[in-house]
Amino acid sequence: MIVTYHNCTLVTGSGIQHDPLVISTRTGRILPPEKASRHVIDARAWYLYPGLINAHDHLELNHYPRTRPRERYTNAREWAADMSALLPQEPFASLQKYPLKDRCWIGGLKNLFSGVTTVAHHNPLHRPLTDKNFPIHVMRDYGWSHSLYLTDSSEIRRSYQKTRRGVWMIHLAEGTDHAAASEIDQLRALGCLSDKTVLTHGVGLRDSIPDCGGLVWCPSTNFYLLGQTAQVQNWFGQLALGSDSRLTAEGDLLDELKCAYATEQLSAEQLFHTVTDHAAKVLKLPDRGDLQPGMQADILSLPASIDPDPYMALIKAKRADIAWVMRGGSLLWAQDQHTPNCQLDGVPYRLHPSVLKQVRRLALWENGLNLL
Repeated sequence: MIVTYHNCTLVTGSGIQHDPLVISTRTGRILPPEKASRHVIDARAWYLYPGLINAHDHLELNHYPRTRPRERYTNAREWAADMSALLPQEPFASLQKYPLKDRCWIGGLKNLFSGVTTVAHHNPLHRPLTDKNFPIHVMRDYGWSHSLYLTDSSEIRRSYQKTRRGVWMIHLAEGTDHAAASEIDQLRALGCLSDKTVLTHGVGLRDSIPDCGGLVWCPSTNFYLLGQTAQVQNWFGQLALGSDSRLTAEGDLLDELKCAYATEQLSAEQLFHTVTDHAAKVLKLPDRGDLQPGMQADILSLPASIDPDPYMALIKAKRADIAWVMRGGSLLWAQDQHTPNCQLDGVPYRLHPSVLKQVRRLALWENGLNLL
């Protein structure tokens, strides 16, 4: 089936457009306007955005509570050492025992309910993340190392060299001390800095922008652990936003947008790009992050009543504001006053049957979600 949305306000990589949005539900792709069908939906009440791209998450860690044993750290390696000591204790000992599939699904739901349709998962590509019914796209063509302080240098080099396409990700300079600032030189000395290298956090980067594939910014985690975040103005164009997991972050990608905007480093319009077309560029995802013909029909719809400026509407939006989210031409969840099958934060929604079926089987539960 071909579905045409008209009276549109499309928020795209090249600006605000008012063309019809034409979608093939068979191929899951956006079609040219001339392919418009008679099956028409009036979109005048909404802003339509590309499905958001979350450039950094640990999907299986989002059922943990936000935790920092100390009020402030100078380097994330100190936090990692503290957490290592806490993991055998409660509540972490019990939370680790839940099935991996359930833990991954909580991360997937967190992202879906914040308008995210694609995630870069900074950990192994666990089998549940590749399931056809998993609610979001999880990037496939990537390599990764955790960090210079938790991963042996020979293993970092091996992982980097093994990654021949896509991107290679590493936490870097996640601190305010000299050790964090020196990590970029260590990575360069290992021969692991190139256009496929995507750095995450970068709080301690002091000098000019290194020759790499880009930076993923996670400000709420940085403020929570370190008391400050990266200076990102000069990274714009090579910058993507990531939510990190709830173990350290404020919540989801919508929360991260609010935190990023509060730093006053980037405008609302610039932040839109960090979760759409610029994120797709950093992560080498050519068919995501925009609403151009031929691209994946991943779409986020927000009520135009949130703000007259579509960019500010995205910054202000809460997850229960979202009208609907489409992934690959299929509506995965949408506000529904007449035939809802769930509520999110008290608002009635209809989850796609394939998602609902899996949610009913979970031993874990997403906060704010109630099935009807």
